[in-house]
Amino acid sequence: MYTLIDDASEEFLIQLKGRVVAFNQTHFDTQRIPLGFKLVDENQQVMAGITGQVFGNWLMISWLWCADIARGHGLATQLLHTIEEHAQQLGAKWAQLDTLDFQAKPFYEKNGYTVKYQLDNYPLSGSRYFMEKRL
Repeated sequence: MYTLIDDASEEFLIQLKGRVVAFNQTHFDTQRIPLGFKLVDENQQVMAGITGQVFGNWLMISWLWCADIARGHGLATQLLHTIEEHAQQLGAKWAQLDTLDFQAKPFYEKNGYTVKYQLDNYPLSGSRYFMEKRL
């Protein structure tokens, strides 16, 4: 006999994620290699950064951010190229990411990424783009 319990707590979410990750690891023949790069100003304040991971043949880009005052100076492009180059050195052959309609789709397209799937009405009236690139 099982009892259904409503539990959206952070502890439960972490516990469940841990169990799914542990199960998945028994089926993958590779490890995730984290990557992260940042550009700082003279005061060591982060002006731009990128994070992701290499997972087998794939660079999976998680976050790319640039401070408003630093935009237009090529920082995001520099970071994107840096993480791609490091991922290639680790064996990645493709890169993937997702972005929202108000974020950086044209930037990624300019850097060789193409939309593989578009999720409309996300979360209500926007669009989410899943993009990839051959490295």
